[in-house]
Amino acid sequence: MEKTMILYDLKNKGKVEKTHIVRSLFGYTDKSNHGDYTYDRDGLLSKFKHEKIDKSVIVVNRIDEAQVKNILKKFGLKLMTIRLPEKKP
Repeated sequence: MEKTMILYDLKNKGKVEKTHIVRSLFGYTDKSNHGDYTYDRDGLLSKFKHEKIDKSVIVVNRIDEAQVKNILKKFGLKLMTIRLPEKKP
């Protein structure tokens, strides 16, 4: 399957905004009642097969590239995409 590497820029965002964006994208674990209960909150990217390479780098299937880019653009992020060559056996 062909893959695309997407790099996004969070440099011009504040600390609170960065946290909101990352939690919205990848999800988080919510703890309530002093940690007695935990809930896994899904992120927007959880419905796509993706791999987080670094803080602001993800690899997605080329089929899902347009949808993932639209999600990232909604947050006003600058993007750069790199098409990865298909691995041959």
